[in-house]
Amino acid sequence: MTGMRRLVVFVPFALAACSSFDTVVPDGGGDDDATQPEQDVTVLPLDATIQVDAEADADLLDGAGGDAGCAALPDGTVCASAPDLCHTPGVCNGGKCMAPGIHVDGYNWKSGDTTARCCGGTPVYTTSNANCGACGIKCNAQNGESCAALGGQYFCRGCIASSACWSKCCSESFSPPSCAASDCAGNCSAQYCPPGTHCVVGGGTSSDYCSY
Repeated sequence: MTGMRRLVVFVPFALAACSSFDTVVPDGGGDDDATQPEQDVTVLPLDATIQVDAEADADLLDGAGGDAGCAALPDGTVCASAPDLCHTPGVCNGGKCMAPGIHVDGYNWKSGDTTARCCGGTPVYTTSNANCGACGIKCNAQNGESCAALGGQYFCRGCIASSACWSKCCSESFSPPSCAASDCAGNCSAQYCPPGTHCVVGGGTSSDYCSY
């Protein structure tokens, strides 16, 4: 109709989230089957603010110009994820995203398991010949040693000569003998214990050992 004006109506809409897809069969049946989203709808006001925590912010910065993001963030804000449980996240410092840090040797990365330790920035269990009881305690296979438990602690057991033990003491208090944190004169000694550890008296359950 000439001379008449159109009336356009704008209808506001809501944001939807959490879609799950199922096959929906139309009432008519037949070959008109179609896959349509069945939605659990959360309706938000158009002016809603979605809160984002520091960890989510870090994910946005990760690998996408962390320094640029840190320029607008306070020092200490996480800007790079830790690559594993023996590293700390990278944080903003002076407008730059610092590289992830490393936990010290002996850091317990698994609560409730005292053998779960960080050694050289790597998560390990101190139950192996390379790290037996503590980081860096190596069992000498040529001296008959292998890492095994005694009284709930791990020792290089089966030693033959004290001079070949990491601790210079092959204790014969238990069988088989164990390389112990001892001066081999009945005294607990941390002389050869790894950094960050101290000597613990085994008492009647084990030989003396190094502990964090």
